[in-house]
Amino acid sequence: MKIALITHHFPPNYSAGAEQYAYRIAQSLTRQGHAVEVVCIESITQGELAPACTTGIYEGLSVHRLYFDITQAPDQLEWSFRNPELGQWVKAFLQRTQPDIVHVNSGYLLGGTVAEAAFESDIPTALTLHDYWFMCPLITLLGMDGRICAQPTLPARCVWCAVSRKRRYRWPDQSLDSRLGDIFVGLSQSRTLAKAMDVTSHLELVTERRQYLKQILERIDLVIAPSRFLIQKVKEYGFQPRRLVHLPFGLDKTNLRIAQPGAPSTSLRIGYLGQFAPHKGVHLLLSAFRKLAKPPDSCELILHGNVSDASPYERRLLRMARNDPAITFAGPYPNAQVGQVLDGLDVIVVPSVWYENRPTVILEAHATGTPVVATRLGGMAELIQHNQNGLLFEPGNVRSLATELQRLLDEPTLLAQLQAGIQPVPSIEEETGTLVSLYRSLFPPLPGGRGRG
Repeated sequence: MKIALITHHFPPNYSAGAEQYAYRIAQSLTRQGHAVEVVCIESITQGELAPACTTGIYEGLSVHRLYFDITQAPDQLEWSFRNPELGQWVKAFLQRTQPDIVHVNSGYLLGGTVAEAAFESDIPTALTLHDYWFMCPLITLLGMDGRICAQPTLPARCVWCAVSRKRRYRWPDQSLDSRLGDIFVGLSQSRTLAKAMDVTSHLELVTERRQYLKQILERIDLVIAPSRFLIQKVKEYGFQPRRLVHLPFGLDKTNLRIAQPGAPSTSLRIGYLGQFAPHKGVHLLLSAFRKLAKPPDSCELILHGNVSDASPYERRLLRMARNDPAITFAGPYPNAQVGQVLDGLDVIVVPSVWYENRPTVILEAHATGTPVVATRLGGMAELIQHNQNGLLFEPGNVRSLATELQRLLDEPTLLAQLQAGIQPVPSIEEETGTLVSLYRSLFPPLPGGRGRG
């Protein structure tokens, strides 16, 4: 088949979980003999409003990288979910290349017009969800005040998240224990007060965003979710896709050494791999580590990722670790070396404070026989069985995390027990085999009962 894989970002400049998924799928489909054209957004702050494209080969894949400047849009919020210029570019691309399938990876930066271009071109569409972008402009269902939107929220709550990004609102809200946001949401239910607060147009646009994206998601032929938790959230928000399928991510194990359970190191090596951002909860890990009752040289915390003093949050993390020789910021690593990184750790921690779905880092850890301590939240709780292949702690609770880490120091056999409980991780070949079968199911049978190649 000819497959157009359209994704928000793509390596090498972007390498988070969703980007690595797009890369793995594109490579695996190509190895199976399918022709894959990748379209990605390289920048939304360069060039003109209409996308410009550079095309090249990246590790054997044909990649079309788009550049445009969304700051020139008449309304940036509207264009973030309905970008007509991007839709026109994609429609022309599809008419020129004539793929059999359009597979959209996430919705972030792409908006709904990419799928509309496929609809108008009468090409079957698939979409992989990675987060909550269709429901939440901030993607994570995590408010600016750090509270999770556990239930569907009023549009006014989304407006408040946008408003409270401004420091003059955020600080008073924090001092009032987030009650300022609750007051704002309550007042906004009155048309008169909403008009007086000059938020009427923003409320209408957020409402329109929800309605428009609901229509888009429900027109897509195949919606794929990596976790059952994400499927639950899609349904809670009233979205009813034609076909919503649970397909867990597989893993390319080329760069991973499959470890055998063994005795723990003399010093317990606790690791973190990933972004240093508030929703990743790294501050919780640092606080919990500092609370451990640990003899000298009994354990160390090694944090892998790109950290600097560029943001207030990163500066906060660096201050928290200051003067503790047991804490090391080891810097970023090429994805090809993830096996080596994990081989130098006894356990990793995924302390996220948002509803992670199927974090690749947990799969990578399990593929190398490395137990994981994770938040009892979202799809993380689907991957970790407490006391069997890892440990779970209560969301946002430093004491709970410290308790679980302390157990690894106090119970000599626990680490080996958790290692023994880790089950094999599905391979990318297994995932792609299922994905191709799903693609083929979107076509009517050819004469003689055969499906699309």
